Amino acid sequence: MGTHVSNCEYQYSSKAFLFSLVNKPGWAPVKLSQTGKHRHGGHSINGCSSYGPTFGGGHDVSVKNHASSNTNSYSNLGYTYSPPSGHSYLQSFTKSFLAGSYNFQPDEVEVFYETT
Repeated sequence: MGTHVSNCEYQYSSKAFLFSLVNKPGWAPVKLSQTGKHRHGGHSINGCSSYGPTFGGGHDVSVKNHASSNTNSYSNLGYTYSPPSGHSYLQSFTKSFLAGSYNFQPDEVEVFYETT
């Protein structure tokens, strides 16, 4: 699964997950597995170079090009990746959980690729 796919198609990996070490509500670090509402859709990541990396079929996390200089990036947990415990897809809490609001301007984004 590469970071950029020239034809902008989603890629699937059963090992893919999102995690948050620090989040706006102040929860402990949390791992978000592919157990969301539409987890079986094969949409782990879309690395289309025209708009930046997107995680999840419902754009659970979408980091837009030149993300550090605009607020076009957004999160909407719960479509492919699990929402925080006790919450569901499309709730305002799941949209703001990672960054404090739906749209955000990241200082830094780290993507890891596990080979084993």
